[in-house]
Amino acid sequence: MRTAVLLTWTLLSPLLGMTPAPAISLDRAQAAAGETITVTLSGWPQGNVLIELCGNDRRAGSADCAVSTGVTTVVLTTGTATASLTLAPPPAACPCVIAATGVTAATTVTTPVTLTGAPQTAAPSTAPARLDPKLTIVNTSLPDGPSWWWLFGLSGTTPLEITIRNDGAAPATDPPITLASGPKGAPGATITPPELGTIQPGEQRTVRVEVPLEAPVFGAFEVSGTIQDAVLRTGDSVYPLGLLALLAVPLHLTTAWIVFSVRVPSP
Repeated sequence: MRTAVLLTWTLLSPLLGMTPAPAISLDRAQAAAGETITVTLSGWPQGNVLIELCGNDRRAGSADCAVSTGVTTVVLTTGTATASLTLAPPPAACPCVIAATGVTAATTVTTPVTLTGAPQTAAPSTAPARLDPKLTIVNTSLPDGPSWWWLFGLSGTTPLEITIRNDGAAPATDPPITLASGPKGAPGATITPPELGTIQPGEQRTVRVEVPLEAPVFGAFEVSGTIQDAVLRTGDSVYPLGLLALLAVPLHLTTAWIVFSVRVPSP
């Protein structure tokens, strides 16, 4: 009976417009530090997803995660993906979780994992007061506009300037950055992140990254991702007007040749 209900729900939910919530599952609930675990995603929107091992139940966000060993996978239209994650001890003690964060949708889902060989600590009954950084995306801009290559529908890059401010009470040191660019609503290419160093409380900083787009370039594109826990989403539209202009030149020349080569008979 339960199987029949689940099957009926699976068949009817797409017809009713119901989308399953993003979820993650592991091939095992316990592993040792240094081992590799398989993470399966289901019900995720299309796009890039960052997977990390985090301590402290990820209470402090990505600051509790082993950023250097995180992996990025691409979810296609099926809403599913699988990735292998090496379990390096996170900067914060366990209880540990595996966290999956959608770069495009900015959704984070976690599931607990028992990590042997890593520091363990009991979860406090009340969270102690702590000073944390809090990054805010103040502004984004394309100072040079679209790449000239994009105007001909070809692959190319253009700089994107991102202004970041630390509104927290502690310095943000080498905050993790995950950015991608591509056609709006589709998986994008990973952008090489800049080195931010340390951003002091109240400090505002502007960094520049190169935004790549692969041919054929046409229509709306989007740059999305996260800088620590700050969500970035910006974009523009570009059309191959230069290519259209090139195609129009031979047409005009041919038309002119026909007009001037046809002799009008004398009356």
